[in-house]
Amino acid sequence: MSKQNLASNLRLLCSYKKSISEVCRDLDVNRQQFNKYLSGKTAPSDNNLRLICDYFGVEDYELLMPHEEFEPIIRARPVAQAEAPLERRSEFEFWDQLLKHAKSDLSKYEGSYYIYYYSTSFPNRVIKGYGVIYEEEQGRYFFKWIERLSLKEGGVHNGFIYKLKGTVVELGNRIFCTGYEQILKNEMVHLTLFPTYKNKVSQLSGLMLGVSGTDAREPVCQRIIFSYLGKQVGHRQALKRCGVFAENSSEVGEEIRARIQNTMEPGESVFHGRPL
Repeated sequence: MSKQNLASNLRLLCSYKKSISEVCRDLDVNRQQFNKYLSGKTAPSDNNLRLICDYFGVEDYELLMPHEEFEPIIRARPVAQAEAPLERRSEFEFWDQLLKHAKSDLSKYEGSYYIYYYSTSFPNRVIKGYGVIYEEEQGRYFFKWIERLSLKEGGVHNGFIYKLKGTVVELGNRIFCTGYEQILKNEMVHLTLFPTYKNKVSQLSGLMLGVSGTDAREPVCQRIIFSYLGKQVGHRQALKRCGVFAENSSEVGEEIRARIQNTMEPGESVFHGRPL
């Protein structure tokens, strides 16, 4: 890398900005370190070079060209392009932008839930899991849920544990949950739930998109119910009632079973969630 070519070209690009300080702030680069780039004493790391190129809207090979070749290219470009600050994006900035449009107070949904949906591993059986929605930092809500992936017979548990954690956001009067499996980290789930318009939360219903529990791991979409238990719940006691149950089990109940059945009505051509 020609440090002097890069330094000369970088000084030209910076001349289109209000100040060097503005460039350093936008790039989140130390001013003293950036001055070394401008003087040709040091060259940016590969990571910083990519940031600089993205910021100014140039390619890395252009920034390393001889200055007499680089200058006509930049001056021939529309001034607006050279002057327009290009937003530097990180993998999380899009989420921060999205949260500006989200409902910030989901406190009424905080607490514990039983979670019901039909199993993909055990035909005609229902999984009953246990989950919690909570506020981890101001205005940012998360969920955790745990399942015992085994047939529950005679109160005996003899199977696998499945854990999920993810974010909870309300946008456009719908609750969106996106999370990942915490143990093997080989799966994500996405839920869209109907919020409740009552002061007291009872149930949240919607659709879950994920993969099946079979070896094929094909994508699946199914109805799901979050049944509210309260804010002060003994986790261990609640988990004892979780497992995989026959669909007519008293641990599932007729109302829950009716709402999570994955059927389509005549005339439907897509899979719909069922509001409560």
